[in-house]
Amino acid sequence: MRKGLFILLSLVLPEGALTGQDSLRPPGATSGSARGAETEGRAKDPEEKAAELEKVRKSRLPALPVWSPSDYEKVKRGEIVAGQNFFAPVPVDPDATIEPPVEELPEPVEESPQPEEDETAISAEHMVEYFREIPRDGRGESIFLSDPQDLLSQQEFRDRESFLHYHSSESDIDMFVYLFDQRQEFPVDTDIQAVYQGLFTKHGPVALVFYHLGAPDRSQFFLSSDIRAVISQDEQDRALRAAVQEAFEKSDVAYQLDNFLVELSIRLYWIERELKAATATREAHRLESKIRVIPAPVGNEEDNLRLVGRAVLLAFCVILVGLSGWTGWLWLQHRRKYRFPEVECGPLLGAPYAAGVGAVISFSNAHLPPSRQRDQVPDYLERM
Repeated sequence: MRKGLFILLSLVLPEGALTGQDSLRPPGATSGSARGAETEGRAKDPEEKAAELEKVRKSRLPALPVWSPSDYEKVKRGEIVAGQNFFAPVPVDPDATIEPPVEELPEPVEESPQPEEDETAISAEHMVEYFREIPRDGRGESIFLSDPQDLLSQQEFRDRESFLHYHSSESDIDMFVYLFDQRQEFPVDTDIQAVYQGLFTKHGPVALVFYHLGAPDRSQFFLSSDIRAVISQDEQDRALRAAVQEAFEKSDVAYQLDNFLVELSIRLYWIERELKAATATREAHRLESKIRVIPAPVGNEEDNLRLVGRAVLLAFCVILVGLSGWTGWLWLQHRRKYRFPEVECGPLLGAPYAAGVGAVISFSNAHLPPSRQRDQVPDYLERM
């Protein structure tokens, strides 16, 4: 191993540095190269030699290390190996400690705690945009879908708004839908009934919906007062549950809104039919109350008996007249006679009459067939 290391060092380092002969040589001894340098130095001009010394002095390079006699003895004993530290790292003392540099840190600045933004709260600006007034477009027509927070894309918003416009054109009950995030909560003083009373009391039949996008089961449904006077609360709850159940058939939040609106539109159609039927019934009752005869005031018992007697007599007279008319009609039907004109015909086969066989048919009885009212002539020569 040492032999290989020595060969490698002989290829890399100069001869003097590898062998350490110059430094290991006893003081006063000079090597051949040194002697050659001295000879060359003596051959040089003194001025050149002085210039070189001045150049070395100006370079301010440190002096080369010199072997001490004790180190020289250690090299002989093998305690020091020349060039060992060149390839092998210096062993690390396991007991040594490294003192970390002390850095001056800036003094901590006390920051005032910032209030965390509540994701479930609706900002005041959005609340104003929602419920300031009934939204309308540039032509003054109502916008049935409100989304100030831009929860839907523009194309999704236009598609749902077009469906609500179609529903309004086909139904007398307009449907207004307000979109919110699935986790948003309303302020304490805001609910769907208060919004209806503030905006829609003069609008006519209307269905108001608060829809949480992504959470259809949190939706709220409210009908105008004229509809709630006819439609029970149970039926309103059934309509909302059916719409929520239909919405959960889809996983995408936009398609959930589609299913919800379509199912609620169908339910409003049936509610509208019931509303029209109830209106027609109420109108009929109103007309009946106008033409109703005012009942006679209740008198004593004799008056009541007299009224009952008159009613019985009137009923008896009506029945008697009916029976008389029916009996007269039957009598006239029984006495009715039918006359058929005689038809003149020419001789048959040159004879003035037929073979003498015939019958007389009378229609005196309207209840018997003609074949049973025929009088047979047994002797066909009787007419001769």
